[in-house]
Amino acid sequence: MILGEFPQVETVSLMPGDSLEGLVDRLRTAVEKVDMGEGALILLDMFGGTPANATALLTQQMEGIQAVTGVSLAMLLETFMARMNIDEVETLAQTAVSAGQAGIVNVVQAFNKFRAANKE
Repeated sequence: MILGEFPQVETVSLMPGDSLEGLVDRLRTAVEKVDMGEGALILLDMFGGTPANATALLTQQMEGIQAVTGVSLAMLLETFMARMNIDEVETLAQTAVSAGQAGIVNVVQAFNKFRAANKE
């Protein structure tokens, strides 16, 4: 909704009853659809979950795959905007990591810091 349609983007969901091998196969199919020769970046919810484990297996079977966990809206937006100008998958992966880290903010601490700075 915010950035509109994006080319070379596929979603793969883990469904109840999915096997690890079945998920690896669906991820492989998605990567094959989006990879135009530069590789593919897989964005995942959390490290250690079934999707991350399936992705780890896939990275051993295919070259050019980067994967980042901890997906947030900030990460998606920054990465998708960077994708408009960057084709290098490793650079996009680093963009995703940086955006994810920068998007984590303790609102109360940030507000208190802002108030303290404005009192001076």
